[in-house]
Amino acid sequence: MDHSSAGWGSVPSMQMPPARSSTSPAAEGAPRRIDPRVSIVVLVAINVQMVLGQGMSSELAALALAVAAMAYCRRYSSIVRWVALYAVFAVAAWALVMTRDMAFSPVAASVSMYRRILPAFMFGSNMIATTRLGELGCALQALRVPGSASVALCVAFRFLPTMGCEFRAVHEAMRVRGVALSPKTLACHPARTAERYLVPVVARVGMVADELGNAVVVRGMGSSARRTSYYRLGIGALDVLFLAVSAAMVVLAGCSAAGVL
Repeated sequence: MDHSSAGWGSVPSMQMPPARSSTSPAAEGAPRRIDPRVSIVVLVAINVQMVLGQGMSSELAALALAVAAMAYCRRYSSIVRWVALYAVFAVAAWALVMTRDMAFSPVAASVSMYRRILPAFMFGSNMIATTRLGELGCALQALRVPGSASVALCVAFRFLPTMGCEFRAVHEAMRVRGVALSPKTLACHPARTAERYLVPVVARVGMVADELGNAVVVRGMGSSARRTSYYRLGIGALDVLFLAVSAAMVVLAGCSAAGVL
């Protein structure tokens, strides 16, 4: 079965395998991860803070929180890439504003908007990279999210990684056949190049959808039996710290928006 449909993390109680704790690494050297319930709450808090707080301090606080989450999960190379991307957006926005040309105002506003939402994307990418799909399903079940909504969120959670794997597989197949993507082929034959990529990917997506539907049925979705989980989630001290910091950031952003600070 395809990787994109594996690990929903919930099975009927009569078929429960041995439970495994998500707080203990499954293998030696496994990266640390934040509890999925905490990640969901913190991600929502970052988005709320971005809406309430319009100052640069609020944006930098969200960026620092995302960097701290990545550092805790030992994803140091990702920190470098995301901070570099944020710096590019920040410098581009500053340069467009300093031109004082009204023609560049819409572009400057767009770049500034992308820069502001980048910390939320940073935290979300860290959550996707470090959270197993089964853990996410267990967390949504613990939060009393309806089963249909949990399935939709889990599918959305795996969409980008799955599509990335499919495009890489198509690229490798094209490279073996001597028709790999290159600036020359893209410039000379853009329609043909797009067709060679999109047709196999669309066909593969249909197969993945069928496998996903079969996986949902096998895992007892819609069953009246009481559902259990393969994972045991646990909130640790650092999880509580992330919750407290995100809550404080939202409160401060709200006070700033209300004119209290």
